[in-house]
Amino acid sequence: MSEQKFIPPVKPVGMELVMFYPCPFCGRNVPLLAPTEPSMGNCDFCRKQFPLVPIDNTTVQFIKLILHNGEAAIDPEYV
Repeated sequence: MSEQKFIPPVKPVGMELVMFYPCPFCGRNVPLLAPTEPSMGNCDFCRKQFPLVPIDNTTVQFIKLILHNGEAAIDPEYV
């Protein structure tokens, strides 16, 4: 028999923002990593491509800064 070793919970070391974009063809809200430049998105349901409006990079950097790149978002009662 093999012994199972206790593995402590892992804290986040980074973060990304996920934005929901409605597919103009089927209407599904498609989760995509927040694009900071104009790009194309792919619907995971109907498989069609559509252009995306980028989000402001300053806003993304601000959110990452105030959450210390995800480390400040952990539940203090859990740790």
